[in-house]
Amino acid sequence: MKKTFVVDLEGKCRPCALQRRFAAALPVPPDYGRNLDAMYDVLTEYGSEWRIEFRNSAHVPEMFRQVCMDAAADTPGLEIVFG
Repeated sequence: MKKTFVVDLEGKCRPCALQRRFAAALPVPPDYGRNLDAMYDVLTEYGSEWRIEFRNSAHVPEMFRQVCMDAAADTPGLEIVFG
């Protein structure tokens, strides 16, 4: 059964704020690096049973969005939705 996580990205967020919100909403390891490479690693290593809903994501940088989409493409079962 999939576990659903909701990450609210309301307002314009700097990259470090996006990473804090991501880390606060998902069960990331304690040594999570809080960067796009670390985010991709977490998504591909742990995300096969996850559905992640990024809400209020209109202002998300394209790089953040692309890393999420790449991880979803590379990880069977991982669902990521931007809304």
